[in-house]
Amino acid sequence: KRADIIVTNPGKVIYKDYLGIYGDTVIIDHGLGLGSLYAHTSSINVEVGNEVKTGDKIGNTGATGAVFGDHLHFGMLVQGIEVNPNEWLDNEWIKVNLTKTINDAIKIMNGNSNETKNISK
Repeated sequence: KRADIIVTNPGKVIYKDYLGIYGDTVIIDHGLGLGSLYAHTSSINVEVGNEVKTGDKIGNTGATGAVFGDHLHFGMLVQGIEVNPNEWLDNEWIKVNLTKTINDAIKIMNGNSNETKNISK
């Protein structure tokens, strides 16, 4: 009970308040539309606007909101929509689904790819 809540990735605290069934919640913006949510906390040690880094303690687990006992609800948000957080903690999934796609897009934007197409037709 009351376990430490440790940040998974660096970012900026954009929300610290009671959030309905989630209870006392912190949301961290990681940029590019990606955020992490830490809910049902018993204590929160950060403020909106704080920059946090991987490994920082931001609070403790708790039983606020609609819960039956002490725990942490961890979520990942993409453009504000909650998605499966397990994928975002899997380096291989990130490499296959994000890193390659982003790098390919950068190559196309920089004109370093023969696969560019004229989509204006």
